[in-house]
Amino acid sequence: MRKPRILLLTVLCFLLIGYFATAIVDKRFFKKAVLSESTDVVVEDPTPTPTLTPIPTSTPTPTASPTPKPKNTPTPSPVPQPKISQAEIHALMERFAGQYAVDVNILRHIAVCESGFDPGAVNGPYAGLYQFNSTTWKKNRILMGEDTNPDLRFNAEESIQTTAYLISQGKRYLWPNCYP
Repeated sequence: MRKPRILLLTVLCFLLIGYFATAIVDKRFFKKAVLSESTDVVVEDPTPTPTLTPIPTSTPTPTASPTPKPKNTPTPSPVPQPKISQAEIHALMERFAGQYAVDVNILRHIAVCESGFDPGAVNGPYAGLYQFNSTTWKKNRILMGEDTNPDLRFNAEESIQTTAYLISQGKRYLWPNCYP
């Protein structure tokens, strides 16, 4: 009874091996096999089937557009202010230091650092003895109740008074590089 089982298993193994071997060979060598209409014979297709290739389309070449030129921000030019000597500037500093209870030496130090003690100094958008930009000037002059005209930055008396007031209000951060 044992022999027929072994024989049956052996035959079954050969059949399975043959089936898989044929399937592998068919896939590798007869990919283009076609059944003939007149008979059931497998005929290999001798001509390869073309594959579709996408037709290249032309893309428009980008054209260079003119680069806009940056607008120059006008730098303030000193408006003619009354000529004032260094001795007069020192006297104004003494006056406003006393009026706003600030150290006169701080006013002097900032003026030397920011403008070299020149009321007509201009550095980009910053102008005057203490180098205010127009926005800071206007905003703080409103707080003081004074004229907000940015040309007054070049007036030594107005500039010293504004600086003394701002220091008395704790706004020394307006001169981050020059406040001692």
